[in-house]
Amino acid sequence: MNEESFFDRVKANFDEKAPNLSQTLNIAVIGKVSSGKSSLINALLKLSRRQALEIAKVGAISGVTKDLRIIKLDEKVCLIDSPGLDDVRKENSEVTKNFLKHIDIGVFVVTGSSDASQKVNLDDLKKHCDSIFVVLNKIDEWDDLDSTVLDDVIHQWKSDLDVDKIYPICTKGYDPKSRLPKMDIRGVHPLRKDIEEFLEKKGKDLLLKRHMAEKQSYAVTIIATALVAVAGEAFLPGSAAWITATQGVAIASLSYLYTGKILSTNAAIAILPTFFAETAGSSIFLFVKSFLPPTGIIDVAAAGVSVIITLAILATVNNILSDGAQLEQKELLSSKFRTYHKQAKEVIKDLALTDISNLPAISTIVTKFLGSY
Repeated sequence: MNEESFFDRVKANFDEKAPNLSQTLNIAVIGKVSSGKSSLINALLKLSRRQALEIAKVGAISGVTKDLRIIKLDEKVCLIDSPGLDDVRKENSEVTKNFLKHIDIGVFVVTGSSDASQKVNLDDLKKHCDSIFVVLNKIDEWDDLDSTVLDDVIHQWKSDLDVDKIYPICTKGYDPKSRLPKMDIRGVHPLRKDIEEFLEKKGKDLLLKRHMAEKQSYAVTIIATALVAVAGEAFLPGSAAWITATQGVAIASLSYLYTGKILSTNAAIAILPTFFAETAGSSIFLFVKSFLPPTGIIDVAAAGVSVIITLAILATVNNILSDGAQLEQKELLSSKFRTYHKQAKEVIKDLALTDISNLPAISTIVTKFLGSY
């Protein structure tokens, strides 16, 4: 295989693996006035009080109807905070008309004792959404009562709304005039996790993760997933092309997570030669090995080498992007990569193939690695 045909295969594999980041994501947060919808949005995005104020200033668009709030996180991601879809319809702008054509997620927010009349708004929302998440907000109002009271309230809401699951949540403390020394955020993680899992199935999870205030945990997932992938790809015929494509996709995903920029196939792959130049021997080994028939021991060795190089590459990219630097700075890439490569060899050398092929196990390793170096 010549160089041109190799990169043609890399590009084909890249395009097969890469997420479609040109899609749009629409989220409707629906509930009565003063049900804490804005605070819930802030908590879902992991925002601090200060960051929440900035979102309100920069991202919010005033609607014609009194209680409608449109939040365009970017050109592809739109959240609408409204008492009901009727308020969205009344606004009748191009933004809301396009929004109503397709809503990916509806978050229906209720508070207090059950109110069966709210089922009308929920049923309306269900007609327009791919998935619905029902939230019982402000559960702190039940804190002074026996825990069974909250359980009874949740059960009644489930019955009146005819839903199987309700997320009990508290998002207290986002009010800029709040005297609370610390925000009271409870129950948001399971909701966020289920929303992200749903979006992942649609290939839209990165569109939302891009706007999370805390991104390191998502970077860990991108890196760990790539490591598990390359460990398996080391055993495939033509493995070098698969491994290179996986590295390129992970670089593009990290770039979008931190910057919102969509790297083309060529731009993502063009970064890799800088790293390969630092590991010429190992890179040549992986390239040559990929054209040999499966040999067992050599395949296992290739899996280890590919995981070490990939961890060093992606840790370098993550470090540079999280610091706000540019991936075009080749000297910086090389310098940081040398440090990470040395440490990656120490971390990975004694791990069994079962360890580097297990996503939870490798995620733990990546978390510690990024936190240590």
